Amino acid sequence: MPKISPKKTTRKGAKKKTARSFGLFVLFLFVGVTLVAGFYFMALYPGNPEGTSLPILREQAKKNPQHQVSEPQPVPLYEEPPLPHQTPPIVTRDKSPEKKSLPGKPLVAIVIDDMGNRQNTGRALIALDLPLSFSFLPFTPFSDELQKAAHARGRDILLHLPLEPMDSKWNPGPGTLTTTMGQETMRTIFHDNLQSVPTAMGINNHMGSRFTADPQAMRTLLPLIRARNLFFLDSVTSSQSVAYDLAREMSIKTERRTVFLDNDQSPDKIQAQLDLLIKLAEEHGQAVGIGHPYPATVEVLRRYQSQLQARTKMVGISRLVH
Repeated sequence: MPKISPKKTTRKGAKKKTARSFGLFVLFLFVGVTLVAGFYFMALYPGNPEGTSLPILREQAKKNPQHQVSEPQPVPLYEEPPLPHQTPPIVTRDKSPEKKSLPGKPLVAIVIDDMGNRQNTGRALIALDLPLSFSFLPFTPFSDELQKAAHARGRDILLHLPLEPMDSKWNPGPGTLTTTMGQETMRTIFHDNLQSVPTAMGINNHMGSRFTADPQAMRTLLPLIRARNLFFLDSVTSSQSVAYDLAREMSIKTERRTVFLDNDQSPDKIQAQLDLLIKLAEEHGQAVGIGHPYPATVEVLRRYQSQLQARTKMVGISRLVH
């Protein structure tokens, strides 16, 4: 039997040990790179609809234009950031409300904007024991499912119509109407937007500080709304908005937002805005709050719903337009 050299045996063992160490190094390196990449994309796309990957949504949008998804946008302080010289107050009432204090509980409607991108918070809001109204952005991934759930509970449904903002860096998303559009182009895009929210009984604006302040643009849009027997809720994203006054002039049912509830997503601030909403409703007979499908908004409304029901008569937004 040939003798095995101790040196050869040592070399083989060393090679095996080196190979094993190198394999472990590669494995840890791969895991590390994967984790870093995961944290990178989570940081880069914080607004992505509750875990759905953007590449998948983009692929779905290519296959089906009715489900386009815009790039995630940072959450603005208002529905769109005001210009430095145009910081609107959280409550915008340039003119005294026409409705005065009435006997009995005041009427309050709360509209939840930006519906369709967030599945879980959307479901939670629809499940609350409050007659909230829901405004859906066009071409969002969970719109069909959430519209059906809201409709089944008898909730008022609106189209959250993307309109041109003052600052072009803010992208309202697919289906945006601009002030430079011709009548036929606007009619076509408006029709497509409305097709994505087929149960809508009214419209309110998503962003739109430039559009709603432009009388010519609003005079092109409002007849399209009137032709379908819809109402228009002015979100009042600009203190210069002419939308409410023009809608009344054209005999279109309309109303204005009174309070934004969750520009500041601190639960204490949201509750303070709800207190303000009730106070203004008590003074004027009715008030309209606008919120968004944020987790903090869901939680505060859940905690506050018994107080809302005790101090006000909660109604769908369709009850307050006139």
